[in-house]
Amino acid sequence: MIVRLEIEALAPLAFPERKPGAQFNRSLDYIPGAAIFGALGQILGKNPANLPLLRAIRCHNAYPAYQGDPWVRPLPATAIQPKGEDKRVYDSLYQRVCWEQQQPAALIYAPTSSDGRPWEAAGAKFYTLRDNAIAFRKVQQRMQTRVGINRRRGTAQDERLYTVLAIRETMLRESASQPSDHNYGPTKDNLVPTRFLGSLVIPDDARDTVLAALRQITHLGGRQTTGLGAVAIHAQSAAETSENLRERIVAMTERFKQQVQLYQELGGKPCTIDGHIFTVNLLSDAILLEDGWIPTQEFSTAQLKAITGIDATLIRSFTTTKTVGGYHTQWHRPKPTNIAVSMGSVYVFATAKTLKAEEIEKLAALQHDGIGERCQEGYGQVRICDEFHLLNLV
Repeated sequence: MIVRLEIEALAPLAFPERKPGAQFNRSLDYIPGAAIFGALGQILGKNPANLPLLRAIRCHNAYPAYQGDPWVRPLPATAIQPKGEDKRVYDSLYQRVCWEQQQPAALIYAPTSSDGRPWEAAGAKFYTLRDNAIAFRKVQQRMQTRVGINRRRGTAQDERLYTVLAIRETMLRESASQPSDHNYGPTKDNLVPTRFLGSLVIPDDARDTVLAALRQITHLGGRQTTGLGAVAIHAQSAAETSENLRERIVAMTERFKQQVQLYQELGGKPCTIDGHIFTVNLLSDAILLEDGWIPTQEFSTAQLKAITGIDATLIRSFTTTKTVGGYHTQWHRPKPTNIAVSMGSVYVFATAKTLKAEEIEKLAALQHDGIGERCQEGYGQVRICDEFHLLNLV
């Protein structure tokens, strides 16, 4: 089952990517699933009988949100925007993929604005839907300066000042965050507690145990001994059915058929779509291995078939890579460093025949369980046919 988490910051939060020596290093702009998994592990790990439960849990990242947001996700890598306009985005998925497949004569895919300026990648952002429109979510960070304490004397140590960048415990109200002639910056009236939305995947019979452990979590992240990391966690059940997934796959396939027809009328190569086309969107960084040990940035057709049994063709991928690691707070040792595919990456698959009901169920299970390594820590969370691709963006 899926448990929806709403995390409210009661103090500044710090999630540096590198330890030790996190001075002047920016915190992550979200709460990583590894931090939630570590906090749960400290509580549940006291009982050896809970070890199988910890292996089955999936702790997803929690992204910044306002109260009332249904969900928040990373913007797909196919999102583009006019240069200098951060609020307007457009999905290049259908036009780009169909243009590469059909190659219409004398037609170059180079989106430009009305002024002739080229569009550019929207970059790493978090988004949600409000009234069927895109709304972006972000947090602010501030510098926290602390002084080192001499453990023997219990007083401030000379020349031991250090500074960390932490997420603010407050954020501008949604209305105040929009540009306005009367917006004079943050005040008590237009500030609200910083919130994050995330989720857990847990066994059905472990609901009460996990919820009881979540109620005991009071701090997340680093620098907890210096006053950072206080949070309040609220959990509630969430559900998604395979019927919703089928609707998204059918809607995406129809959009591809419309784009294929348009390019064919413009002189493109004939292209028939007899089956379904769907995307696998990464909602978090994913650690993918080929043959069980070779790092790769491709979620291949062989991997898809091994998990779901679906015969499909990978027709396009939009990916970037990064290096991920971590730090064991309890062990005081760094975690293994891995090459990962960045969140927001998109894999486009096409099937020769329409998907059957049991194959839709397999894709729903893939979305539920995730892909790749270290899924317990939030890596490898995916969504089939993200809603961003189904909006009518102009």
